[in-house]
Amino acid sequence: MFKRGMTGRRLGLAIALVALGAMVYAGLALAAAPIIGQGDDTFSASTYTIDQGEVAQLQVTGSSHNVTANQNGPDGKALFRTPTISGGTAGVQGTQFLSSGNYSFFCSVHPSTMQATLQVTSNGTPQARPSAQVSVRSKKLAKASKKGILVAITATAKVDGASLVAKLGKTTIGKLDGVSLAAGQSFATVKLTKAGKSKLSKKSKASVSVTADIPFGSPATGKAKLT
Repeated sequence: MFKRGMTGRRLGLAIALVALGAMVYAGLALAAAPIIGQGDDTFSASTYTIDQGEVAQLQVTGSSHNVTANQNGPDGKALFRTPTISGGTAGVQGTQFLSSGNYSFFCSVHPSTMQATLQVTSNGTPQARPSAQVSVRSKKLAKASKKGILVAITATAKVDGASLVAKLGKTTIGKLDGVSLAAGQSFATVKLTKAGKSKLSKKSKASVSVTADIPFGSPATGKAKLT
């Protein structure tokens, strides 16, 4: 009886290990293959596939490469993109927002030899693009000239690398780069340039605008009259 019980337990353990191995194998099989930039300045394939909602991966095995979409996104930059790297991997930011379809891309370092297509399947769900609303809170011209223009930005998701541009008419009077926004409401102050302060100081009232440039999302603008 003892041997028979041990045999049964061993058989159960063996079955469990086989099942676990099958699940692990299935997970690996379903993982999207990375986009590989090679040492001979080519991509390893002409087409790469991901599901909707996924961030594709760039793997560089030699030389220095990037992924740059041919099509521009709502922020006026490449629809999806990576920095240029000389080894390792980098996420191809922007692919998580794509709907199913085929999207051409290239390496901007080696555009003549490195071109390929990203195929997004109908599986999964695209992530929502980040968006924001901007409200200019400054009201007093003298205070804005001295301390900058205070704005409130309400973002739908956490955003890194946003920028804020303040304008008087069509003239840029201040800029704030590298802004990180939390989901919900955030506040920021756009300091004015010396020229911007000079322009405002000559006015008794002024209409100003502040535009938030949101990576992978549409710009958002708020306006106010300073008195």
